[in-house]
Amino acid sequence: MTSSLPPKTYSDPEYEAAHRQTFATPKTKIPNVLPLGVTRATFDVAIKELISAVGVASVFVEEALAHYVDPYDVYEDDESRRRVPSAAVTPGSLDKLRQVLKIANQHGIPLWTFSRGKNLGYGGPAPVVRGSIALDLHLMNRILEVNDDLHYAVVEPGVTWTDLYNYCVENRKKVWPSAPSLGWGSVIGNTVDRGTGFGSNSNHHQCVAGCEVMLADGDLLRTGQFGISNSPSAFLSKFTYGPSVEGLFWQSNLGIVTKMSIWLTPQPSAFMSCVFNMPEFDDLEVMVDTLGLMRRNGVIPNVIWVGNVVEALCIRGRRRDYWKGEGPIPDWRVKELQKELNLGCWTARFGLYGPERIVQAHFDEISGILEDKAPTGEFIGKLFAGPDGGLLDAASVPFEDGNVLVGIPSLMSIPLMSWPLQEDGAGKAAHGDYAPIIPSSGKKLLDWMRRAKPIFEASGLELMTDFFMQERHVVVTGMYSFDQHSPREREAMHRLFHAMHEEAKDKGYGMYRGHIQHMDLIADLNDFNNHAYSRFVETLKDATDPNGILSPGKQVYQQDRNTTRRDPGWAKNLQDMVTGGATVCWN
Repeated sequence: MTSSLPPKTYSDPEYEAAHRQTFATPKTKIPNVLPLGVTRATFDVAIKELISAVGVASVFVEEALAHYVDPYDVYEDDESRRRVPSAAVTPGSLDKLRQVLKIANQHGIPLWTFSRGKNLGYGGPAPVVRGSIALDLHLMNRILEVNDDLHYAVVEPGVTWTDLYNYCVENRKKVWPSAPSLGWGSVIGNTVDRGTGFGSNSNHHQCVAGCEVMLADGDLLRTGQFGISNSPSAFLSKFTYGPSVEGLFWQSNLGIVTKMSIWLTPQPSAFMSCVFNMPEFDDLEVMVDTLGLMRRNGVIPNVIWVGNVVEALCIRGRRRDYWKGEGPIPDWRVKELQKELNLGCWTARFGLYGPERIVQAHFDEISGILEDKAPTGEFIGKLFAGPDGGLLDAASVPFEDGNVLVGIPSLMSIPLMSWPLQEDGAGKAAHGDYAPIIPSSGKKLLDWMRRAKPIFEASGLELMTDFFMQERHVVVTGMYSFDQHSPREREAMHRLFHAMHEEAKDKGYGMYRGHIQHMDLIADLNDFNNHAYSRFVETLKDATDPNGILSPGKQVYQQDRNTTRRDPGWAKNLQDMVTGGATVCWN
């Protein structure tokens, strides 16, 4: 007998309650499915072997799978498109993980790997291939090291950003970890999916200098200097002898990252919270060009987070608090709200870190440039410094000024998803997004927003968007929140996504991350030389995972969906792998 209840995933009561609410029992019953090509008898044998390997309390089926589906599924009532697992397993050690892989290889059963399952808006823990077994790594949750001399941490997949922050505080480590918008996700899970934070060292996947990976056959690989026994540079240098292979495991299904280093920010003596507002929609062009140049020349050394006025309203309340009419809030009402609440149409936020005089010098230089190039904007800086020239305690910075900018994780953005709900206690808040990578050009960003705005409005939504400015590119998040219990709104979100994708395809903009329903569609954009990139990755996959058990369909493009990529005995082609044989709408 397997466990009849979903696993408890957080020791913190607030986080566990939020998790349970997010993964509330789906309105539509989870179908009882098998991995494609696997008989009930074979599946039952595999489940018994998994129980023997990891224990009955770590294997889940049927009703217990409520926490292993997409909690925001747009296609919950569409049997042909709904992505659900056949079971879930939670190994708690390398040895148990290796046993799970052995069983999956023996029986030809695909696994869908994740760390915490909090890639929400992109499918969460749900698999691409219907009937895969969910491979949940949250029990592998040790913080192996936090070094505050050389400023790095080494963690396992189940460690959350909040876990890492709390460990540093409790052990008086002189570091500030980065933090994404929600603290309940995995450090490794976020990083391997190229997630980002808000402060220094915010590009997480670029802050890795050594990781450990278990391959499909259970073999263990360590990358870079970490591959040298007792190397003192294991977590310090990206330089290595021979090819660098860490990147093969970012957004891939070539292995399972079981340990990873990540660089941390030295605890500074001063921090400046910086906010720059501009009042008009078209101000975006000068805003991006002015801030972008300062990102490239080092005047602003950290990521800049820019959000629009609708996102600011979502944080404060729901649409019904500001607009009683039908459809999205009209532009004239948005302008009224800007004046009433003293909000810019666009707001940029970033942090400055280091010795007080250097932070102040950066701020003064930025102020002068903005006053000259963008005089209609408003630039505000608040300086916080440690006592007597000592180090600054992140917790001493007021939450409205610090929070993620000083590495303090929270669940603060969850209420944002409730924006469209019309009544308390009715419906279920959900969200998704379209997130292209666009050059850091004011003209191109403004053009994109002008294209996106009418698409959102045609779907009944205001343009809710933000973006992260790196030196030469920005990652745009066009977020749409909706009532997941409403068939009409779910259909509108389907149309919105595909309309946005057509715009991105027209402009040549690829996505930085993809929902499980759209991975093949997005990967199709890599079309150079008859999809040479995808063919190369498939060659690697065939060599490292000949039975195709690790996360099939993840970030993959199959040029000919009617041709067998390999014959592991459980799938005749990718279309069957994804849908269980049903017809797929690929547009």
